[in-house]
Amino acid sequence: MPVTDAPIPPYDGPRGILLADRLDLAARLFVATFLGQKTSTLPRVDLEVVGMAGLQGELAALGGYTMGSFTLLATRQPWAITTQLALECVLIWERASIAARYADQVVVLEPGMRILVSSEPEAAAERAMSRIRPTT
Repeated sequence: MPVTDAPIPPYDGPRGILLADRLDLAARLFVATFLGQKTSTLPRVDLEVVGMAGLQGELAALGGYTMGSFTLLATRQPWAITTQLALECVLIWERASIAARYADQVVVLEPGMRILVSSEPEAAAERAMSRIRPTT
């Protein structure tokens, strides 16, 4: 068996991301999507805005699969699951005021930039989103 340095995805396929805690998933997707653009010192105002296709690809990577390996019909799985979960994550980001939709793209807001420059961006994202978790 070939040895690889590829990281182990945090979720096991489309079912794994579907069953994941939404705030944990949103935090991981935020960091995976926007921290990858950290090619120069943050904070920056010129981070690329990300469209849905980019979010779907990053989310699929967290589940260990690729969108290219499945049909792109909106009613077929796992495309539909991935799309729905990506949209849920964007709604969570908006409620936490760290990113927002701008036309058909997503833009990091200033509080989101602070998350990206923190020493532990995933933990910072989880803290920002935990404020919106309803208490029971």
